[in-house]
Amino acid sequence: MPNNSMGDEEFYSMDDEGYWQNPGKLRAAVEAGATLVPNVRVTYFPLGDPDLDTTPVAVILKMDPGYVVTRHAHPCERVEFIVRGSLDVGDRILDPGSVMVARPGEVYGPKVAGPDGCTTVEIFSTMEGAYVRLTEAEDGQLVSMNFLEHPELMSEVGHR
Repeated sequence: MPNNSMGDEEFYSMDDEGYWQNPGKLRAAVEAGATLVPNVRVTYFPLGDPDLDTTPVAVILKMDPGYVVTRHAHPCERVEFIVRGSLDVGDRILDPGSVMVARPGEVYGPKVAGPDGCTTVEIFSTMEGAYVRLTEAEDGQLVSMNFLEHPELMSEVGHR
């Protein structure tokens, strides 16, 4: 990723070449996802060592209009900020500045990107929480999907 720094801090813009590149261990899953889920762009900004599963991470998710993120949960704390467009979460429409919080194992969704699309920033308390997705089985039990081990599962994240 480009480093437009003025001292020790770093600055990035969505228009910078390389902005949508991802840390090493996430790269293959994200590249597979770009093929399987073409209506979404994603990039990860680890808040520490990107090779540690315990490192918190900020995830930028840019969705085309009408994109549906299917119902799921994560194995960690998660907070999501709407920064552009809107997101229909069923009982309300979230606009820029809106925040959604989910606890570990708390199922949420589906979420639908609004008519102008939607860009969010999700903060996961652990890197692992960003690439492990929990989905509900028919019996109500949560089933773990690990996108690093099975990048082909990215097609189950959502649809248009």
